[in-house]
Amino acid sequence: MRGESGAVAASPFAPVLAAALADAARRDATGWREALAEFVDGLGGQPSLLALTGALDELLAEPVVVRTHGTRLHDVLLRDLTAAIEQNPLLAAGRLEGAVRLAISDAVAPFGVLDELTDFGPGTPEDFTEPLPRLLGAAMDRWAGEAAITAPLREALDRLRHDDAAAVDAIFELGCDDLRAALTAAEMPAVLAALTEARARFATADAAEQARHDARAHGAACDAVLAFAAQDRPRLAEAADRLTAALDQRSAWLRGTHQPPWLRPRHAAEPAWRRLVLMLRSASERLAETIWMDVWEALGAVLDAYTQVRTLRPLPGEQVAPGLAAVVEPTIENAILRKQSLLAALRRSVVEARCAEHPPLPPRATQLLLERIEAPDTRHRRDLPHTSRTAPDPDEDDEAHHPGSGRAQRIAPALVRLLGQRQAAGLTTELGDDELRLLDGVVHGSEVAQSRTAHPVLDPLLQRLLGELAESPQFIGEVRETFSLLLEQTLRFLLSRADLATRTWGASPADDYRRRLSADEPRPRERQLQQDYQQWLASGQLGGLLAVEAADLAMGRADMVTDFGPLRYTTEIKRELRDASREAIESRYLPQAAEYGNTNAPFGQLLVLDLTPHPHGAPRVDESIWLARHRPPGSEIDRLVVIGVVTGNRSTPHELSARAGLRQ
Repeated sequence: MRGESGAVAASPFAPVLAAALADAARRDATGWREALAEFVDGLGGQPSLLALTGALDELLAEPVVVRTHGTRLHDVLLRDLTAAIEQNPLLAAGRLEGAVRLAISDAVAPFGVLDELTDFGPGTPEDFTEPLPRLLGAAMDRWAGEAAITAPLREALDRLRHDDAAAVDAIFELGCDDLRAALTAAEMPAVLAALTEARARFATADAAEQARHDARAHGAACDAVLAFAAQDRPRLAEAADRLTAALDQRSAWLRGTHQPPWLRPRHAAEPAWRRLVLMLRSASERLAETIWMDVWEALGAVLDAYTQVRTLRPLPGEQVAPGLAAVVEPTIENAILRKQSLLAALRRSVVEARCAEHPPLPPRATQLLLERIEAPDTRHRRDLPHTSRTAPDPDEDDEAHHPGSGRAQRIAPALVRLLGQRQAAGLTTELGDDELRLLDGVVHGSEVAQSRTAHPVLDPLLQRLLGELAESPQFIGEVRETFSLLLEQTLRFLLSRADLATRTWGASPADDYRRRLSADEPRPRERQLQQDYQQWLASGQLGGLLAVEAADLAMGRADMVTDFGPLRYTTEIKRELRDASREAIESRYLPQAAEYGNTNAPFGQLLVLDLTPHPHGAPRVDESIWLARHRPPGSEIDRLVVIGVVTGNRSTPHELSARAGLRQ
């Protein structure tokens, strides 16, 4: 292979050899380093954009290649780029894209590629300038908050507004920058001013190019938050309609098209946008009910959607090498926004808990919590994020010595992370330990339920289930939109409960329904799982849509109903003491769970608490969730039920090791 790889790198067979070299690097075959070095050097002579892109995808998918030859590859891609722009601008743009992918993954220093991104003039060929806004936008997302880097990038985008080929994309990326400014602002006037500017840019991009569904979606999100601030119900409903239409059109246009692997995480963002649509529709009907949500919580939903939309996978390998970022999310965060959004969810959850059939908190504790949450020093404090402070806050110097701070940190660490030790201690001084654990569970559940991207288990599982559900002719339109949102939150719940360190709702470690049980202990009831799941949903973005023990459904009583206006989905809760195999669960519980779909959409959920012994460890979470079909005799329509098993009676990893040691 040595002595020939350089010549092959400049030929149409470059992607084939790149795949072979990446495999050799993975296996640490003899001589792969020298052969790969020759290949990388020869890649600078590759005349075909398709061959170059294919070879880069193969190389960048292997972390060992990036770690050992990333700098060399970066230098080759940028070598004589100015001459390449004149001779073959499309190929030059492809080389620059490869260098950008390496830089935003932290595989190389960014300064060389940033110079090339901004070094263009009025006479630069359009084939080269056309993809520049997308690359500049990716760089601005990656280094958001670093003015020394983003200032020249924004100036370059501003220049591209006057380039015929790049103008629309440049305006869109400038709108994204304004939206980033809104999502990182500390005061509401600054938020609204930046949102107004962003909305104007998105509207310009949408008007200039009909197919800019992304601009339409971002503009609708901006309009929605501005409508919240103005308490304008018709405008809020109209923004939800526009966002839905943009998402539907985008899905239709992208179906079946090729998407570069490094941009694919962006296309997993639809659930985040759909969740925002659901919140907008519900809030437009209940705008006067301040318990539902406020402007800060709406901004939190927009931040989640934006972060997912802009996520990249510049190094699309299955495994991540140390020091390399396989997935890069926008580097934007607003501690104030997160805090206010979670406080709104916390307040809503406390009120929902107070209205429950069996309130988990006594009335005195509930009222005390609401008063503390609404207190000026908790609700309206405007702390700057720690990363932007120039000096420590004198009020926080003695937080660790505040009375009660040690107790709050020990029992409610999620609450302390949200509010800080001083405010958390003040909020919880008069609460008992059990009440404090319950409050911490609300905060933790809200945090985990936030949208995140590129999860190695959740994302493939969600996509698989949605693909199976799509085989049903009834899984379309609003049914797909609403049930997908419920399913995503259910999967996040099951994923969190598969980690024993994650607190269940209101439970001390001794009362956790998942812990290993001795032979003479009473078995947990399904009600504990039901209450845990109910409060998980109530503390997230589907709060206010739940009904527990709903009667008169298919002549029965459903454990839990999630109500989306005329659409409703039931979740049946069971426990299993003897046989938790798929066949046994479906045989015993599926007909009942499916029966509730007789008078509405034929989709539902079944959660089973598995209390059978697990001496060798619990099954993986993605092996414990599946889609089951049930068709009663004489019927022509399948009822589809997503089944999720929560493993109880579990041993900790340490207990498994100790037990294995005793056997030996």
